[in-house]
Amino acid sequence: MMKISPLEIEQQSFNKAFRGYDPVEVTTYLEMLAGEFEGLIAENAELKEKMKEFSARLKSYQELEQTLQDTLLTSQKTAEDTKRNVEKEADLIIKEAHLESERMLEEAKLRLTDLNRKISDLQMSKERYVSEFKAFLSAQWHLLENIESGEGSSKSFASIKRRRERPQGEELKKILDSIEGTDPQQQAGSTT
Repeated sequence: MMKISPLEIEQQSFNKAFRGYDPVEVTTYLEMLAGEFEGLIAENAELKEKMKEFSARLKSYQELEQTLQDTLLTSQKTAEDTKRNVEKEADLIIKEAHLESERMLEEAKLRLTDLNRKISDLQMSKERYVSEFKAFLSAQWHLLENIESGEGSSKSFASIKRRRERPQGEELKKILDSIEGTDPQQQAGSTT
C-alpha cells in the first residue's frame, strides 16, 4: 500500500497538455483533497489513540473480571470448607452430647443401685432392731412374770437392780449400738 501525505498531494504537479484541465481548478481541488486527507489522518490517529485507550480499558476489565472470578471461586471454596467444618463440628458436638448423656445415665444408674442397696440395708437394720427390741421386751416381760411368781433367783434380782440403776436411755443406746455393730463391749473384745 502506498502512503501519501497531504503535503505530497498539495505539491503534486501534472504535465500540461493541450486541452487539459484548468490548473487553478486542479490546484484548488488538490488543496481541498490534501485538507480532507489531513483531516482523515488526524481522525485516524485519534481513533487509534482511542482504540489504544479502549484496549487498555478492556485489558483492565478483563483482569478485573479474572480477579472477580478467582475471588468468586475462592469464596465458594471457602464457603464449602466452612460448611464442611461446621458440619464436622456439629457432628462432634452431637457425639459428645450423646457420650455425656450416656455417662450421666450410667452415673444415675449407679447412684440408683447404691441408693437401693442403702434402702435395703436400712430396711434390714430396722427389721433387726425391731426383732431385737421385741426379744428384749419379751425377755423383760418373762423376767417380770418370774419375779411376780417368785421364781426369780437372786441373780435375776441383781440384774433388775443393775438395770434400774442404769438410765433407760443408756439401755436403748446399748441396743442401738448392738444393732449398728458398735457395741463397746464387742469392740473391746475384738481389739484384744
